[in-house]
Amino acid sequence: MSSPSSPPAFRLETSDGGQEDGAQVDKGKLGGGAGPPPMESPFQGEDRNFSPQIKVNLNFRKGAGASQPDPNRFDRDRLFSVVARGVPEDLVGLPEYLRRTSKYLTDSEYTEGSTGKTCLMKAVLNLRDGTNACIEPLLQIDRDSGNPRPLVNAQCTDEYYRGHSALHIAIEKRSLPCVKLLVENGADVHARACGQFFQKKSQETCFYFGEMPLSLAACTKQWDVVTYLLENPHQPASLQAADSLGNTALHALVMIADDSAENTEMVTRMYDGLLQAGARLCPTVQLEDIPNLQGLTPLKLAAKEGKIEILRHILQREFLGPCQSLSRKFTEWSYGPVRVSLYDLASVDSWEENSVLEIIAFHCQSPHRHRMVVLEPLNKLLQAKWNLLIPRFLFNFLCYLTYVSIFTAVTYHQPALDKDFLPLEGTAGNSMLLLGHILMLLVGANILMGQLWYFWRRRLFIWISFMDSYFEILFLVQALLTVLSQVLCFLAIEWYLPLLVCSLALGWMNLLYYTRGLQHTGIYSVMIQKVILRDLLRFLLVYLVFLFGFAVESHLCPGDGERLLVVQEEEAAGRGETDSWHQAGRSPRRALVLQVAVNSQRGQTPVPPGGRLAGAAV
Repeated sequence: MSSPSSPPAFRLETSDGGQEDGAQVDKGKLGGGAGPPPMESPFQGEDRNFSPQIKVNLNFRKGAGASQPDPNRFDRDRLFSVVARGVPEDLVGLPEYLRRTSKYLTDSEYTEGSTGKTCLMKAVLNLRDGTNACIEPLLQIDRDSGNPRPLVNAQCTDEYYRGHSALHIAIEKRSLPCVKLLVENGADVHARACGQFFQKKSQETCFYFGEMPLSLAACTKQWDVVTYLLENPHQPASLQAADSLGNTALHALVMIADDSAENTEMVTRMYDGLLQAGARLCPTVQLEDIPNLQGLTPLKLAAKEGKIEILRHILQREFLGPCQSLSRKFTEWSYGPVRVSLYDLASVDSWEENSVLEIIAFHCQSPHRHRMVVLEPLNKLLQAKWNLLIPRFLFNFLCYLTYVSIFTAVTYHQPALDKDFLPLEGTAGNSMLLLGHILMLLVGANILMGQLWYFWRRRLFIWISFMDSYFEILFLVQALLTVLSQVLCFLAIEWYLPLLVCSLALGWMNLLYYTRGLQHTGIYSVMIQKVILRDLLRFLLVYLVFLFGFAVESHLCPGDGERLLVVQEEEAAGRGETDSWHQAGRSPRRALVLQVAVNSQRGQTPVPPGGRLAGAAV
């Protein structure tokens, strides 16, 4: 018998006439839309849309007429009908027919065109009371025919169900007798169902279970099947086997966790059972330390995917007896309600690269990350880190306060651009002013680089970073404005002033970040952040839409605004200030202020009829 891993032998299929597979296209198929075709349906038959095949015509004779149909011919429809009904007596004559025509049960003539489903898969899909009497005769017939591609290991070939085998179907049907029968006849216990239907996708119908039969049995709560696959004498399954993503059965259990009570009970029980089985069957291998292709162990994968309950179970798992070495929690002593426990912090503390804490902070895509950091021992670990880093936090606060104070002093003593901006005289005041500008530029550049590095580490979750990194964004904007304003200031460009003002305002606003270090003001700071991002930001977006619309209207229909400007110019001419009003019309910033003044004047109480404003409006 060929091994499951041996490459299929090349051969030409034979044809004895009759209905040619692939010659007809099924046009009445149901479910013609996008999505995977059904594996088995009572409402439609198997299609015949095969790819072209080169076959040997057994009935080809020169000058011969049309051959008579063979009454003993077994085509696919007849074979599929027999195995679906589970009547092995109707298979009488099949071995002789296959031998006479040099055919095998894995030929394209006996498979479904769209999926590659074989007669064995058809039989397993149509179990009655967990069995089908046609399965064993089919396996015996295929074995006696000397098939170079054993029927028991035939797999689906389409893009949706690629790699799906009869063993996968038997496990999905929850039939342990059928699983035993297939494994005893050489079924590959490491076959990978890697089609699109078995991949983890968020927007399509799918069922990810880790591709392999062992992980499928674990994810569908069949411990009897798991035990048999691990301990059968024919081909024991390996707990270290991984799928195309590098995920083992433990990774697959983490992926299907959904934090519900029923699911959590099932997943944790199967997870612990696999760990204990691994300790018994391969004691030298640490199953929880096996990473996938992303470098994530089951513990780290739970943290990244935001699976809170399975993460809680792994962190707080405690075994007694022979399997105590598998625990991550060890009760040292207890007295009444007091309990002292020791935790294994391997892969948890941030001193390790790609640790659980780092994943939660920078790489977790779940919106409920705050619920994970309150789990024990993560909460105790964070509290210990905070107690250790309080002096550093206070030092950073004092440094930033000093920086903002110097920023304010330099801005207050900033000379106008029409004067000598860069002091040429070597006085103490000029030197201090220049030193302050240089310090502002260097500190702003340092903050800018630090925030860019922070967002680069969270580049895969930029939207989550925007929602949770409110102050980090403000620090980034403030540092960017500081650097730009200082560069424009040294170049003596007047646009430095609005950038400098905004940067200074943001600098003082960012002091609220350090209120998080105080118990009484920290929650208030977080509340302000949530209000700004959830409510105020939406209001500002709507306000900007209306503001833009009215601004366009004001530009297209100036009306009273132009007449008001004429009146104001006449008043200015009476006071000898005509030039300043002409300059206001040419300066964009002053024109904006003038526009605000015009709009404000429109909303004021009308002046008496004898006033100049009323006369101008007539």
